[in-house]
Amino acid sequence: MRSFLLSMALLLCLPGLRAQRVGLVLSGGGASALAHIGVMEALEESGVPIDFITGSSMGALVGALYASGLSPWQIDSLFRTVRYQTMAQGGITDEDVMYFKNNTLDASLVNVKIDLDTLLQYSLPTNLRSPALLDLEQMNVFAGPTAAAKGGMDSLFVPFRCVASDITAQRMVVFDHGDLAQAVRASMSYPFYYKPIRVHGHLMMDGGLYNNFPSDVMYDAFFPDIIIGSNVSSNSPPPSEDDLLSQLKAMLQEPTNYSVLCENGIIIEPRTDNSLFDISDAARTIRQGYSATMARMPEIKAAVGRNIHQEDVAARRVAYRAKLPDLRFGRIQVDGSKKAGSPYVERVMDKDRVPQGPTEVERRYFRLYQDVNVSSLYPRVVYIPERGDYDLHLQVKPEKDLEAQFGGLFSSRPINTGMVGLRYNLFGRSSSSLRALSYFGKFYSAGQVKLRTDLPSSTPIYLEPVFTIHRWDFFRSFATFFDEVKPSYIVVRETWAGMNAGMGLGMKGLLRADVKYGQNRDSYYQTQDFAPTDTADVTEYFHVTGGLILERNSLNRKQHPNAGECLRLEVRYIGGEERTTPGSTNTERAVYKSEHDQFLAKVTLDKYFIRRGVVRFGGLLEGVYSNYPFFKNYTATMIRCPAFQPTPESRTYFLENFRAPQFVAGGIRAIMAVWKERFDLRLEAYAFQPYEAIVRGPDDAPRTSTPISDRAFLASGSLIYQSPIGPIWFNTSYVDGLATPWQFSLNFGYVIFAQRIQE
Repeated sequence: MRSFLLSMALLLCLPGLRAQRVGLVLSGGGASALAHIGVMEALEESGVPIDFITGSSMGALVGALYASGLSPWQIDSLFRTVRYQTMAQGGITDEDVMYFKNNTLDASLVNVKIDLDTLLQYSLPTNLRSPALLDLEQMNVFAGPTAAAKGGMDSLFVPFRCVASDITAQRMVVFDHGDLAQAVRASMSYPFYYKPIRVHGHLMMDGGLYNNFPSDVMYDAFFPDIIIGSNVSSNSPPPSEDDLLSQLKAMLQEPTNYSVLCENGIIIEPRTDNSLFDISDAARTIRQGYSATMARMPEIKAAVGRNIHQEDVAARRVAYRAKLPDLRFGRIQVDGSKKAGSPYVERVMDKDRVPQGPTEVERRYFRLYQDVNVSSLYPRVVYIPERGDYDLHLQVKPEKDLEAQFGGLFSSRPINTGMVGLRYNLFGRSSSSLRALSYFGKFYSAGQVKLRTDLPSSTPIYLEPVFTIHRWDFFRSFATFFDEVKPSYIVVRETWAGMNAGMGLGMKGLLRADVKYGQNRDSYYQTQDFAPTDTADVTEYFHVTGGLILERNSLNRKQHPNAGECLRLEVRYIGGEERTTPGSTNTERAVYKSEHDQFLAKVTLDKYFIRRGVVRFGGLLEGVYSNYPFFKNYTATMIRCPAFQPTPESRTYFLENFRAPQFVAGGIRAIMAVWKERFDLRLEAYAFQPYEAIVRGPDDAPRTSTPISDRAFLASGSLIYQSPIGPIWFNTSYVDGLATPWQFSLNFGYVIFAQRIQE
């Protein structure tokens, strides 16, 4: 039967006959397949009809958008948006990031996920990028056309077919009916980039593995008079013994015939040089497709015996799109095992409050996606004609039981710190995670255990009991092998336990309250003239604290951001008892005790004014007011005093000039973001203005200076490379108050500490 159909196709394609029906075949090819959009623009602009479309991989997506009633120019506009560019990179847009789920920062660089059901066997990830945004966007775009066509792909604006690779049965699959979003997603599930999906019990991967140019599918399905092929791909070269990727391609991918059987078939081959998933220069790629097609247009028009006015196509498209049912959800159903935490998911999706519009569902969808207990989501809709709306079926896959985290800071300065963490996930009626973190290094060491529980409420709420112990070692110099080793001049130890509670306010807002009890034990020398055998003064502070923080945060990175803003308002009470024990260098011998109470109010605005582009600017403003009490001596007072720390480097020094009970501070930033935002040249300058600075008086007693008489300055320049693992940066800083104001360092990782008691 197949040979008979092919024979008929050959007869119909004889040069002497004038072709009427035109089939368009679109190859795979990743980002290069955007050239297909330019091909379609040129064809439609020139009056060449497109009667049928078949596509594979990225060609399937472009073809399905056209078959859904979008014009080539509308598709062109889509791929130039930030949303579609983020989708291609396997991420989610900044607007979809929920701060409630990402408000706890750590210094992790590498995460390893382990499933306890496999006897602690580490399983390699099946995808490098998340398809969460891709899946949601395809559901939104293709729901209406699928519903109007009643699942039949012959009833779309243009009859359509796409191919996928069934790796369960090891064969090519042609989608001619069913959910259009699911078919396209199966066709473009590129191995190891996007997670494959299961259709009717079979695992589907990229159509290009078995057929990257489905011209044979075009013949079998539609029997057109002429085929126009747009091809931006080719068969891989033979594998090399030293190239693992070429070996994998040879094992996975079958050779494709990039030709058509018809004598008067025409293949357009735009010249593109895109990397596989980079659509950042979509406009250029689309122009290349347009130019390549216009160069062949005389040949195309001579072969096609029919001309359609562009206005007629546009009118038919408007009439088609007007009949598509609006996307509105009348029922939400969670599919998955009991382990998937269905009760929690149902409450988050607010399944009993229906109908819901796409905006409401999208917000809750991304809240789930960013949950630590959710590995992946897949949304699928089914149109219910009786109700005139859709059922949303949400497939939820739980995250692995255990996650190990590794990170820290590696620096040319003696502040190197390692970080190891473990998180155990608990998923049921609520979403919980038990987490243990440890930091270790000469400068900073810490241990923290916390249990966060996100409640199954429509309004995001979490509860988090925490126990933490820290140690900061502010030493004056790092001894060489031959130097006499002296004790550190300030060692800060902090131990606390308490409860954090937070409530999400939209996608970027958070209202957090905390109650804690802690003990600080600070050891220090108030003179530089001490021997290794001398004992330090020790101040202990036993206290309780409670705070309320209102924050809106859209910063795009946890360190060195270059877009977004953070507005933070905080009020806090701190009350407790000081006990200071003099050391051997102190003339006093009596233990000093005193009660201290204070209130603190703090406001911080960290804002970047240009979200995209090469040159960006930002600013930081911070103000603190407190009735901070003096401790026994100057050093003990300064250790507990509110501090201004605007850069990562400033958090690794004990800067007396940038501490005061009441102050205003701020600065400006100029950033050059180059090479796909991987490199930042960052210049910063800050001023610190205390109302009354604290100065050292006689016998090391703390005193206040004349109001508005002291100030300090800090400047910083950094060249930062955002590697796939974490930031690498070279920094030079000028800091008032240091014995050597100019400081230089080369760093890899994050200057991020575990949560302190007053944070």
